[in-house]
Amino acid sequence: MRMWLRCSPFVIALALAAGCGSGAGSSPGSGPASPAYDPAGSPGASVLRLRPGPYTFHVGRDVRVGQRIRCFTDAGRPAGGGSVAPRGHGVGSSTGFEAITSATGRVRVACPANPGSA
Repeated sequence: MRMWLRCSPFVIALALAAGCGSGAGSSPGSGPASPAYDPAGSPGASVLRLRPGPYTFHVGRDVRVGQRIRCFTDAGRPAGGGSVAPRGHGVGSSTGFEAITSATGRVRVACPANPGSA
């Protein structure tokens, strides 16, 4: 188990974000308490599954360009999604989902709590 965690800085960042639980959304890998991730995926899974709230990740450290993001409500219903865009670009949808990558590689993701009413 230790070797698997050592090989997966992304999983470690998610675990730290879950432990903090403040939901401030301004520190690397932060988000609401207990963010979900693809439980069936490997450490390099291409789909990041998130609960409602703001998240901040970094390209190359936490996520990679092109990585899929799927948002789900607390009840488990789909709430939109997209993918990590190249630096200086972003994506969004009518559900309220948004993922913007800054020129410095900071990725800000917003997953809606009530999709479609954002």
